[in-house]
Amino acid sequence: MSELNFLQAIILSVIQAITEFIPVSSSAHLLLPSKLLGWPDQGQFFDISVHFGSLVAVILHFRDSLLSRNFYTSNFFLLLIVATIPIIALTLIFNGITDLRWSLTSIAISNILFAFLLLISTKINVKNTNKKDINQLTINGALTIGLWQTLSIISGASRSGTVITGSLFLGYRPEDAAKFSIYLSIPTLLGAMFFGIIKNDILKEDVDILMTFSSILISFIVSFFTIKWFLSFVKKVGFLPFIIYRLFLGVSILWLI
Repeated sequence: MSELNFLQAIILSVIQAITEFIPVSSSAHLLLPSKLLGWPDQGQFFDISVHFGSLVAVILHFRDSLLSRNFYTSNFFLLLIVATIPIIALTLIFNGITDLRWSLTSIAISNILFAFLLLISTKINVKNTNKKDINQLTINGALTIGLWQTLSIISGASRSGTVITGSLFLGYRPEDAAKFSIYLSIPTLLGAMFFGIIKNDILKEDVDILMTFSSILISFIVSFFTIKWFLSFVKKVGFLPFIIYRLFLGVSILWLI
């Protein structure tokens, strides 16, 4: 698992698990230690390992619906597939685009830019007196949200953040926007793991079994509780704290460099 030591792997696992589902960009936060502290790049195998832990956490959280046969014949399942198509198409057309490593400047600017987009969508959504719930999502709506998700290839944009921003612009309730972004992480994480494995031939890498297992376990536990907390937090507070944090993070990075 690259040249990370055990403590670095555990810290990065916690960072990934916390930031995977909230609108602050997990990829950017995983890059910052190597950019700012000189830590070694964690490598594809580490990314896939912690994403697997997060994926299991999502499945466990939504186990009641995911274990139901009716879910896979429902309109909602179809909409998840439709919303996933754009990011898969982008990955297939532009081979290697998801492997790009971004500079600190681009990470900072994208954090600031997408924080403002989330702020604008939140302000518009607050003024909307006829908000829609996720059961009113249409094919066109799912496709639009999927197009927003493609922006998450930019490190600092945040997959969760772009999905939520797009959902808020379309008039969906904040808590439903957050919930759909987490549901949408299932096919997205599966796709990221699949492409990571076939493109990088990671199964031939020498790995530290204890470090790998620990990273997966930490990612799973922290992700599970982060999901529960995030959905409750959004319903009570909204997205403003995340917007403020992203603006602060972006400005701080620009100041440091």
